[in-house]
Amino acid sequence: MEEPGNSKYDDTLLLEQFGYKQELKRSFSLLSMCGFCFAILSCWTALGGSLVEAMNAGGPVALVWGWIIVCAFSLMVALSLAELASAYPVAGGQYSWVLILCRGTKWGKGLSYATAFIQLAGLICMGSTALYQFGSFACGLGVLNSDGETWEPKDWQVVLICWALCLVCLVINIFINKMLHHISKFALWWTIGGFIVCTVTILAVSKYKQDASFVFTGYINNSGWNNNGMAVFFLQNAAYGMCCYDAPCHMGEEMENASRDIARAVVLSVVVGFVTGFAFVLALLFCIRDLDTVAATATGVPLLEIFFQSTNNSKAGASCLLVIIMVCQFLASNGLLTEGSRSVYAFARDGAFPYQINKYMGTVNSNYDVPICALIFCAVLQCAFIAIYFGSSTAFFTVISIATVGLYVSYLVPIIVVMFRRKLKTAGYYNLGRWGLWVNAPAALFLIYTSVCFFFPTALPITGDNMNYTIAAFAVCAILGLLSWFLGGRHTYGTLTESEFLEGVRDEPVVEIVEQKR
Repeated sequence: MEEPGNSKYDDTLLLEQFGYKQELKRSFSLLSMCGFCFAILSCWTALGGSLVEAMNAGGPVALVWGWIIVCAFSLMVALSLAELASAYPVAGGQYSWVLILCRGTKWGKGLSYATAFIQLAGLICMGSTALYQFGSFACGLGVLNSDGETWEPKDWQVVLICWALCLVCLVINIFINKMLHHISKFALWWTIGGFIVCTVTILAVSKYKQDASFVFTGYINNSGWNNNGMAVFFLQNAAYGMCCYDAPCHMGEEMENASRDIARAVVLSVVVGFVTGFAFVLALLFCIRDLDTVAATATGVPLLEIFFQSTNNSKAGASCLLVIIMVCQFLASNGLLTEGSRSVYAFARDGAFPYQINKYMGTVNSNYDVPICALIFCAVLQCAFIAIYFGSSTAFFTVISIATVGLYVSYLVPIIVVMFRRKLKTAGYYNLGRWGLWVNAPAALFLIYTSVCFFFPTALPITGDNMNYTIAAFAVCAILGLLSWFLGGRHTYGTLTESEFLEGVRDEPVVEIVEQKR
């Protein structure tokens, strides 16, 4: 990263160059932002939660080698996003970059608007999946400690636990907002410390170990697809585990030295996520004793069954390890609500919603220094997605696919735009320079491939219970986006920023603009 002398970017002045006023408080440092991002990313817990699906669709080969492949390409995506975040540290993140890079074009606003809707769908759905994991883990603990005979969790109990957690996160985000950077620092140490405790414990305590050939070359295909078709699913579960590393991009207006440190937080989170995820997956694979029992566990939580087997059937030991992960899920849920609300706030600030909605969603409460309406909006939508679980667990699991695809597509669009409009990109602290295309192109191809894969049915033959409804859900999002656009968004979206961009932002390095302004 380039650092001109010892000077710092004046992020407030830089924000003014893009037509925005500094309203949110800058309280996050690099350390606290790394904690915020890694708590949301939490690769090792995400991989543990989707272990059985991966084992049925490729087995250890897909988990180990698929994770390495996904992380290698994800690093390229992270480098691409880091470059854009360094140049444009605004809360909107991906959709804002598209709006800035495409200024002056006839299609720029429409493309940015579509990116924003996809981005919001991904963030809100990801928040719902984090809530769901917490709720299902809590019920799994109840089953384990009641021997699976006296109590069987109902769907409504899972949903109520999720709603309660969402309410707690909402209260924290509104009334304890000034402590978020401290909570994020705690999240960093808890998530990394929890990873160490869980990994070391199961490796040290487990009396049974799988051999290395199973861990590194074992192949399982219970999906109904032939071996050629399995290529579609080889990276799916790993892709879900390596997602949400754009979190610092939406917190740029609340971070000190944002132009420099957002990029560092994004890249560091992917690197740390790869190391922790890889080590945890290896530990789980070495310690799995009975895969059939894990898949059919009465707790409904395969990871809990692995802990139970690894701790030599100790309920207390397995419960303690899962509680560590549940705290991680709580921290992730809290961070995803924060991140999602900042995207909604930025979108409304750009005049995206029809009627008077922008007035409420795009306002920061002066007493609490947070966009309260945007927070409530995100919380309500997360709870609405969780409520799908009442009717159909299969339909709800589509939310997981929407979360991953939505975020991956939102990463893809600005990367493709910057590939073709690189000469119009303002330079920041962090700049790929002549290596830009060599990083952007593989990143874009990876995002396209993995996004398409999530639309395929995960098992054959296709039935109502295993149908992939992701394409239908995306169609609903597209219809809602079009309605919002034609009901007023097309007249108000980007009008403020368009006029001020053309006057204020020039194709010069940001540091030069800031120094001239001074």
